[in-house]
Amino acid sequence: MKHRSITSLSLVVFMGLIILLSMSHQAQSHPVKLTEAKEGFVGPVWSPDGRSLAMTRGDRIGIWRMNSDGTGLEQLTADRASGYKFAWSPDSRHIAYRAEKMIDGKRYFAIKVVDVEDKAVHQIEDYQRFLGTPRWISGDGTIVYETDRDGTLAKTHASQLALSQIQNEAMDLVATTSRDLQIWISHPDGRDRILISGPDQRCFDPILSPDGGRVCYTSLEHAGSISVVDIDGTHRINLGYGSDPCWSPDGLRLVYEVTEDDGMVITGSDLYLIRFDGQARVRLTNTPDLIERGPAWSPDGTRIAFSAAGAIYTVPVQPPTLIGE
Repeated sequence: MKHRSITSLSLVVFMGLIILLSMSHQAQSHPVKLTEAKEGFVGPVWSPDGRSLAMTRGDRIGIWRMNSDGTGLEQLTADRASGYKFAWSPDSRHIAYRAEKMIDGKRYFAIKVVDVEDKAVHQIEDYQRFLGTPRWISGDGTIVYETDRDGTLAKTHASQLALSQIQNEAMDLVATTSRDLQIWISHPDGRDRILISGPDQRCFDPILSPDGGRVCYTSLEHAGSISVVDIDGTHRINLGYGSDPCWSPDGLRLVYEVTEDDGMVITGSDLYLIRFDGQARVRLTNTPDLIERGPAWSPDGTRIAFSAAGAIYTVPVQPPTLIGE
């Protein structure tokens, strides 16, 4: 009986060591540099097929694309503000973005789409005083965006585009932010609008999980924290301090950045992984010489792209079973 207890205890200790070692190994994953700092790139976004990365520069003027190994770098557009929350089409052939121009000292916005192969740009919504950033809601060229600061939605169909036969299921729900920084969920046509953020929260950047069942967002409470909530407003979980979260392809985990500052500028940052329920928090990077920003998970779940000091990097991600889940 005593021998059996010792054996069981040894097994527990052994499994614990495996988890700790795997977590340590995950934290020491070495980033791979894809572009040079002189390019000044930020905000990498994977194409749905995982073959390309698109990014912008710090001023958000212009969009660039390159192969996922860093080769084939090319500029797609030089429009002002085009680099802010642009969106790949489901077939990885087009990028929709919001362009900006000044008219009589005021900002006006239009929705445009650029073909990543021939660089042709199509304007699909005229310039007006307020337009939200675009999102593709299906593979047939339908794009949704906000038309006012209350989160009212509109749809347009990019019928002039030569879209491929890749057809994704239409998005059932859309998350928006209203002028009072509250998070709402509704159908793309605006039906059944539901408030899902907390009554005392001021929130931004809502992101639906890949399965459409949850929303993560960043709130101003507690000096900046990430929360996850079901689409009906229940099961709200605060994941703690962090910013710029991105869902894993399976919708079970998030990658996000944790920054340090001196009250004026950001002095440090590393990336962390966490389950949607707040469990299994793991430090992904530990790089005193890099300030990691804007993490983006690859469609196959094996890599995370980010920017640091004007360069684009990727870092490998281990399967969940190796990080204690």
